[in-house]
Amino acid sequence: MSSTRAIKGKIRSVQKTHQVTKAMEAVSGVKMRKAQISALVARPYAMAAFRILSRITRSIDIANHPLVAIRPVSRILLVVITSDKGLAGGLNGGVTKCALNAIADRFVSHENTGIIAVGRKGEEFFARRGYILEKHIQTMKDESTIGDFNGVVSLVTDLFTDGKYDECVLVYTNFKSTFEQEPVSRILLPLSVTGLSAMIKGIVPEKGAFADANANIEKDEKSADYLFEPSPEAVFETLIPRLLAIELHHAFLEAKASEHSARMVAMRNASDKAEEVTFSLTREYNKARQSAITREMSEIIGGIEAMK
Repeated sequence: MSSTRAIKGKIRSVQKTHQVTKAMEAVSGVKMRKAQISALVARPYAMAAFRILSRITRSIDIANHPLVAIRPVSRILLVVITSDKGLAGGLNGGVTKCALNAIADRFVSHENTGIIAVGRKGEEFFARRGYILEKHIQTMKDESTIGDFNGVVSLVTDLFTDGKYDECVLVYTNFKSTFEQEPVSRILLPLSVTGLSAMIKGIVPEKGAFADANANIEKDEKSADYLFEPSPEAVFETLIPRLLAIELHHAFLEAKASEHSARMVAMRNASDKAEEVTFSLTREYNKARQSAITREMSEIIGGIEAMK
């Protein structure tokens, strides 16, 4: 009886875990869709800013601007976006691995690598390995705005223009579909029209309910010429921080959608596994109970036979 009682306790425990994982799966699914919609709603604004930048680069020579000029890379700054919580499969591990690969590709040492960690998991990972932690930013709410990233933009541009770092790389998880998230690294500074274009196009997932929005990307890029007031130079100076904030905001939304999607899939797998374990334990319980009944019946029959 003690064996069956123990098995019954395990079954109840697994069933409670199953209830929790199912609830977390449902919550993550809702949050994932909200994060996707937020990224797509803000996309026209990002496309308009990108078109303005493209027009400005044709109107003035910005190659020598401090935030655009390319220089030899000896020190790099990484903006790494991870989550504050776990239970998201290999999501955070993929981001940190991508960041390490970006560092290795540039042959830069620990002492010459700075980290701005958005999210606790990234901060813990790089702090343990001796990297320079410039700033740790706790993950913002899903309903964040572009203005929430102005502080990060100011820090990044100040570190870059002061010459402390020669390149700034943004590392986050790109949402491709519900079951596929890809860790990517993009050069944030020096600012590049090509890099920003790839970032904006990547906002739309390759698969899923919102994939059809990709069809209008080329159409959106065509627009009339601009008349800049007060001057292209003044517009450019104002536009750069906004573009960087847009890029960081969209990367954050992509990372959030990926986090919720990965957690939803992880919780779904956990729920399926809980059902399998419950089935296996129930079968084991039934076998143990049947064995106990058979043993008791044998003892009764044996007692009756002995009395004859």
